Amino acid sequence: MNKQQMKLANYGTTINAVVEATQDNQEKMAPLFEPLRKAIDENKLADYDLEAYQQTQTVFSEGTSNYEALLVKLQQVAAPVRLLGPHHTLVRDFAAFTEACKAMTASLHADRQVDVAAFNAAEKAQDRGNSKIHQGKSKKFQSCCLKLVKIVKKV
Repeated sequence: MNKQQMKLANYGTTINAVVEATQDNQEKMAPLFEPLRKAIDENKLADYDLEAYQQTQTVFSEGTSNYEALLVKLQQVAAPVRLLGPHHTLVRDFAAFTEACKAMTASLHADRQVDVAAFNAAEKAQDRGNSKIHQGKSKKFQSCCLKLVKIVKKV
């Protein structure tokens, strides 16, 4: 395998690992988000189970740390030249998404106290970031990634 193929293989492996880890992270956090969102919407935070709230704080904090680590991986991986533009866009959008996750986690205070305005703003920012990440999967990016997968499979 030549140097360029090794670079492509490393990039493909890293992107795949980040995507899988992001999905795993979201699967852990989503079931905790929905009941909290409902309690906020119904103005019933005082009735929300304290253990469940504390678990949500912990899982959100761990999840945000995971996103920060994944962002570092995205920032450090060497992207193939033809993917530099889409890669930089992906990094920027993932960074915005990660910041929104940090803001949401920071909005959860002790004893079921939530900064609702910050929580809502963070949720909107996460949705925007997530949408941009998925929109960023342009045809060119997908085409290059498919070629990348074929190259990696040959090796």
